[in-house]
This record gives sequence, C-alpha cells and structure tokens, in this order.
Amino acid sequence: MHVRLALRLLFYTVLLLAAGEVFADAADDIEKLEQERFTAYVNSDVAALDRIFADDLVYIHSNGMPDTKSAVVRSFASGDLKISRFDGEDIKVRQVGDVMVAIGLVHVDLVNKGTAAKFDLRYSAIYIKQGGEWRLVQVHNARMPPKT
Repeated sequence: MHVRLALRLLFYTVLLLAAGEVFADAADDIEKLEQERFTAYVNSDVAALDRIFADDLVYIHSNGMPDTKSAVVRSFASGDLKISRFDGEDIKVRQVGDVMVAIGLVHVDLVNKGTAAKFDLRYSAIYIKQGGEWRLVQVHNARMPPKT
C-alpha cells in the first residue's frame, strides 16, 4: 500500500515538474520572440514581422487606434514608419491557460510620416500557438506621461 502511494506521489511530482518546465520553455520562447519583434521594428524587417504576427493580429496603437497585421507591416514596408529605438525593459511573461502574455515597458524613438517622436510605452502582447508556432494576436500600447 505504501509503495503504491509513493509511486503515485512520484508520478504526480514528475508530472508537475514537467508542466513547470514546459511553461518555462514557453516563457523563454515568448521572451525571444519579443526581442525579435523589437529588432524587426528597428530594422523594418517585414519578413520577421510577417512570421511573428498572426494573420488576425489586432494592434492597438498608443493613441488608441486599432490596426491590422497588413496595415502595420505596410507602414514598415513603405518607409512611412522608421523606428531607431525600441528598447524593452521590465518585461514579464506569464501563462494564462493556453495563452502567453508579455507585459513591459519600451523606450521608443521613431519618425512617422516625417514627424519625429520619442516616448515610453507600457504594453501587453498576447501570443497563442498556431500551427505549432507562437504567434502574436494582440498588442495594446499605452503611452507613458512625459518625464518631468
């Protein structure tokens, strides 16, 4: 009887450890994807953005206006949007069911249709698995008040 109980406890312990490792691997994957996304913004790498973004991406800009994947990618491809700095800090990734959520702070320097801007954003990014790959389905940006 005690051997059976010990074996069950061992089985459940291994199962929990494996689940924790899977989460840690997924969190690492999302952290890497976030860095790839930030680098793609600075390099206007539309191929990387096309790979990272889900086809049904909803991108909420810091002014509250929504955009689609095609509109965001087009702004980089056309040269209308040039980002020279997109540096993340305090980025945290957590799992909510089958979804991975990244939140953080980014420091941004850009030129949008000839107008330069420099600001900080708090953001959230939601990833889901599609076709065995993590894809970005939702981004929401909120501009931080200017530093005084």
